[in-house]
Amino acid sequence: MNPQRDVFGRALYDWARGVRTPEILEREDGFQQLGAGPEVYLSPFREWPSCERQVLRHLRGRVLDVGCGAGRVSLELQRRRLDVLAIDASHLAAKAARLCGVRHVRCTTLEALGTRLSTFDSLVLFGNNFGILQNPTRAHSILKKIAETTKNDARIFVESTNAYYGGAPGFDRSYYFANKRRGVAPGQLRVRYRYDALTGSWFNWIYVSPSEMRAILVGTGWHQERVFSSIPSDPYVALLVKD
Repeated sequence: MNPQRDVFGRALYDWARGVRTPEILEREDGFQQLGAGPEVYLSPFREWPSCERQVLRHLRGRVLDVGCGAGRVSLELQRRRLDVLAIDASHLAAKAARLCGVRHVRCTTLEALGTRLSTFDSLVLFGNNFGILQNPTRAHSILKKIAETTKNDARIFVESTNAYYGGAPGFDRSYYFANKRRGVAPGQLRVRYRYDALTGSWFNWIYVSPSEMRAILVGTGWHQERVFSSIPSDPYVALLVKD
C-alpha cells in the first residue's frame, strides 16, 4: 500500500500517538460521513460490539488477527494469553499496532500468507472485515483458497453488518437502490478516506446479511455453524467451519 495514499493508516498511527481527529468516509456519489475515530478503533474490550465480546471465549489455538488496524483485538487476545499474529496490508496500521503494544505484527495480506495459514487454528476478521473481500465473486474465491490451505479443524470468525437495517457505516437506502439498478451486490460500497488535509485512494468494500454470506460460502468448503448477534442494525460475527 502506498504510504502517501494510506490515509486511514495515517489516522490509525496518529491515534496511537494520542491524536483525536476523526476520519471522514467519502462515498463515490459524494456522500460523506464522519468516521468512528479512535474511540472505536482503539476501544477497550468492554466497549466492543456485543457480537465480538461473545466470540472471544470461543477462540482457541493460534489466532490470526486479519486487518488488525491499531491492534485492539490482538491486545485483548494477548491479555488472555492467546498466541496471536496481527496482520494488516497497511504499513502504518502495523506500526500503530506495535506502538499500542501488539507483540507480533506483520504488514501483509491474508492472500499473501498462502500455505502459512496452515499454522493457525482461528482466523479473526472483526471490525466488519468481511468487507476486505470486496465483492461476492472475490470473497468466494479467497475463501475457497483459504479452505485449501488451512487445517481441517480451522475456524473463521468473520464480522459484517446487514446493510438493510441502517447500521452499516457509509451506507443508506439510496445507495442500496442504486446498487440494485447497477446490478451489483446490494451491500457493495466504493469509498475513500479523508483525514486532516489528506485524501486517500478509492477502495471497494462489502456488507452482507447472514443469508447473503451463506450463499457466497456455497462451494468454498466453508459453512456457517453459528451467528453471534444482538439486534439487526448491529454488526454480527459468523463462525465458519469446514464442510
